[in-house]
Amino acid sequence: MRSLRRGRSLRALSAAVVASVAAVTLLGFLGASPGTAVVQLTDGGSWLWSTAKGWVTHVNGPSGAPDFNVELAASRGHRVELTQDGVSVLVTDLETGVVSRIDPATMELVSRSFGQSGPVRVVALGELAYVIETTTGTVTRIDPRTLDIIGEQVLLGTPVTGSGLDADGVLWVSLASRGDLVAIRDGRVATTVSVAAPGAGLTMTVAAGRPVAVDADRPALVPVASQGLGRTSGQADEDQAAERPVALPPPAGPGRLLVVAPAVEGRVVPVLVAGTSTVLLIDLAADDGRGSVRQIELAGQRPSTELGAPLIAAGRVYVPDNGSGQVLVYDQVAGRFDEPIHLSGGPGMLTLSVRNGTVWVNDVDGTNAVAVDPDGQRRRVDKYAPDAVVPVVDTSAKAPPPPVTVPSASQRQLPPPERRSQPPGPDTPTVPDQRTAPIPVPNPTATQSRRPQQTVTRSPVAPPPTTTTPPPAPPGAPSVSLVSGSGAVVVTVTAGAGGPATQFALTTDAGGTAVLPGPGPVSTTVEAAGCQQVLATATATGPGGTSVASAPAQAISCVPPGQIQDVLITGHGPGGGGWYTDITWEPPANAGGGTVEYVVTESEYSSGSMPPRTYTTTTRTVSNFLGNPGYRSVVITPRNEAGSGPSTTINSENYTSYRYYDSYVPP
Repeated sequence: MRSLRRGRSLRALSAAVVASVAAVTLLGFLGASPGTAVVQLTDGGSWLWSTAKGWVTHVNGPSGAPDFNVELAASRGHRVELTQDGVSVLVTDLETGVVSRIDPATMELVSRSFGQSGPVRVVALGELAYVIETTTGTVTRIDPRTLDIIGEQVLLGTPVTGSGLDADGVLWVSLASRGDLVAIRDGRVATTVSVAAPGAGLTMTVAAGRPVAVDADRPALVPVASQGLGRTSGQADEDQAAERPVALPPPAGPGRLLVVAPAVEGRVVPVLVAGTSTVLLIDLAADDGRGSVRQIELAGQRPSTELGAPLIAAGRVYVPDNGSGQVLVYDQVAGRFDEPIHLSGGPGMLTLSVRNGTVWVNDVDGTNAVAVDPDGQRRRVDKYAPDAVVPVVDTSAKAPPPPVTVPSASQRQLPPPERRSQPPGPDTPTVPDQRTAPIPVPNPTATQSRRPQQTVTRSPVAPPPTTTTPPPAPPGAPSVSLVSGSGAVVVTVTAGAGGPATQFALTTDAGGTAVLPGPGPVSTTVEAAGCQQVLATATATGPGGTSVASAPAQAISCVPPGQIQDVLITGHGPGGGGWYTDITWEPPANAGGGTVEYVVTESEYSSGSMPPRTYTTTTRTVSNFLGNPGYRSVVITPRNEAGSGPSTTINSENYTSYRYYDSYVPP
């Protein structure tokens, strides 16, 4: 693959495109040839990068098996980003600034070098694609099919800290130095919206097709009204503005970065508070647009300090843990953590993406990837599988015929006429058809023939091989998975490769050793009081012997608690300025198997500029609610070692929907 460095002029840059045919490995794609194979971008599959190999591998959605490997040798060992939301697959080498386009129809590569002054990012959606030089703020629109430049570059003159395309095809970028979100359309700045103080820790995401500013200093999420910018090429509306921000509770706050994915499909934005094990789920549309925040604590899953941007799909929250090589999974509907998705068995760079409802988890440094269907079913993918690296061989070629020794000229004779379809040429030796010619057998009683018999030498016929029954293969190491429960864990053992397994020996640090029947998969419940970390391994035994022990798996023996219940609001005082209330409640019906405490966030102080406050309590009482002065909104969230349960919000508008008791007795 060749690429040309960018010149000083846009014309020179446009002329610098060089197309080269990629090194493509076809993986038995329905018997198609390289010239006719087509990968559909909408087949539910995904393109995955392998750093060590320098491959971009397409994995088929329905089968979960690799289809093609496209080699980018110049990017081997480099970090890259893949953009596959447009008409082409765009691969950006983050170390060299080279952008490559893969044409799914021809497997052809077009490459071009960008980013002479620093790193670049590519944002694409449908027919739109932009290259953003993040250090200088230079924005270049390109044709995603050819990488040709379209129109003039936009020079923002300051670093870009976030970017995304909204539902109308308008490019939005965040500029932390100015505290602005900037909309770019038709090669110009369409509008600028002030969303934060200059110099704030500002980035952005696109949620349900609309731009959302992420202000780590405030801290808050700020949706931006973007309607209308993509429908006309005229002057942008003057009323484009930031909407009401959604405040984020601690541990978010000044000095802590907020980590978000570049885009999310729904209205709920998952945010990781950097340096903590807390994920915030912000529902931007809840409470009539005022938004709501739910906390998920990852501490019970023993995460490392190297967590990546969370992703949400089909009611599950996925958090990549690069320090441990696994992805933590929280089921919002069930209110508990699923078994983590194990990939590398150690530190590794993990990437997450959603394609047609399927979550793709990729270990870019290794061979493993996992596809998670919307129903939570997981399919493992081996990007280095033998079938994935061997070119297709034309199996229609016939095997060579057995060797035949042609006799000398003095021994040649014509075969019987009925075995000839046409006369031979004058100097053409004729070789008998070994499929029909009889083998000469000497007859001691016969008279000598006038002509010598023709001699035909055949390949020796090998005797039939002796058939022996090989000894049974030993079973391979099984796999073990654990799912947290309330005061217990559910352990599932699945047979590995190799010979059959008739039983498994399961060992846990909470329940000793148990024998489970094969061939599996087989599950059992191991009780463990409190929130214990349960570690489990297993071996498989079969006719061929006993396997080595499985890789250890672990889970915590508790789940997040349920919602608080029996809320009671008690009024005090005769009314007017001296009236206030207390809030009490009962513990959740399901404590989740752990010790429950309550995180209380009070906000909307009745007078002055008193900021919100958050504290933890076990007393199940909030005092001076709706006092004068006092807070007018309270959020109560139960939690245990496994994480946080559903929150309950009580404010000045809905408190009458709860049980009320007036304790005031007139004198």
